Amino acid sequence: MTPDVTRIDRYLLRESVPPMLFGLLLYAGLAVISTTLPRLQWVVGTPILRLAGWLALQLPTAMEQTLPIALVLAVLLAFGRLGTDNELLAMQAGTVSLLRTSGVFIAAGLVAAGGALALNQWVLPTTNAMVAEQYWRLTAGSSGLFRLAGQNVPVGDFTLRFQNVNQANDTMLGVRVERWNGQKLTLLRAKSATFHGTDLVLEGYDLTVLDFSALDTAQGDAQQALSKLVRVLDRPADPNATLTLTTSLTEKDLISRFSQGGFEDTRSIAGAWRDAHDASLSYHDRRQAAVLFQRMLAEPFANLTLLLVAIPLALLYAGSRGVAFGLSLVVTLVWYVLLTFGQLFSQTGALPVWLGPWLGNLVLAAAGGFLLARRVRLR
Repeated sequence: MTPDVTRIDRYLLRESVPPMLFGLLLYAGLAVISTTLPRLQWVVGTPILRLAGWLALQLPTAMEQTLPIALVLAVLLAFGRLGTDNELLAMQAGTVSLLRTSGVFIAAGLVAAGGALALNQWVLPTTNAMVAEQYWRLTAGSSGLFRLAGQNVPVGDFTLRFQNVNQANDTMLGVRVERWNGQKLTLLRAKSATFHGTDLVLEGYDLTVLDFSALDTAQGDAQQALSKLVRVLDRPADPNATLTLTTSLTEKDLISRFSQGGFEDTRSIAGAWRDAHDASLSYHDRRQAAVLFQRMLAEPFANLTLLLVAIPLALLYAGSRGVAFGLSLVVTLVWYVLLTFGQLFSQTGALPVWLGPWLGNLVLAAAGGFLLARRVRLR
């Protein structure tokens, strides 16, 4: 029996892998196009090779997001045809159960979920940062750092602000770095600053530490009060002296998050978890990071939960390719709407942090269980 079952597994893979790859390329391509269209007027005239490279950088994110749709399409097409041609019935007559037959697709869902988790952790943080950086180079001729000028940009546990940028070398000018610890303010001012990886190098700096708790005690002597207020005042003798701050972010990370270009987040799963538990961040920022962490887990596991819906739908309704395509779109649209609104409600506090991103998975898993029970009753 084992050789026959192995042969059936290979047969099912031959039936399902081609439509899955077709669906993945189709839906990922459509996802890239949908994100590019709003920016089309800004990239018109870009050399074709540079534009193609920028579009290719968006494919990993698009493929991670559309992989569940491709799996649903593959199951609907493969199982639908096998059911219509009574091949599933023949397998069951040969003691190969429906559960055993479904195991091939469940295994594919597990592999897809693992691959999507790996993408979220090790690949997408890099490609998402490159997408944002390359976009500004295509449209403005620089990295996009100029979009952050005049903003208070949170970088770890301090705030970065600069007046403008020398776009020729991406050097920030008129830089101010602030860090609050209770009522104590550490203030760094610099003529210029540049990022080298996660290191921020300040040139021509001075350092001041102010303890505002000194103002809570009335002082008769203004000079004495000032000495307690100004704890540290460091001005190097060399006007071009440099100071290096090690941060958790790179220049590309900052551009992707704060350039207001609507780009994907550059954090990994571990990075989102770290930010969600970083006491130095505001409550809002920690909650946003916690929701992102949950979404980065929920999306990969949709490769499994959507199969719970796709398998009974294929057996009950997917009698033709047209119906299979239609059902795949309906299922994934419902999942995506629930995921999007669930994430929004979690970010605003209307739902618990964990529930919003998992809402689509939970609803469709319940629907899949209902349809499977109905399929059993109809046998």
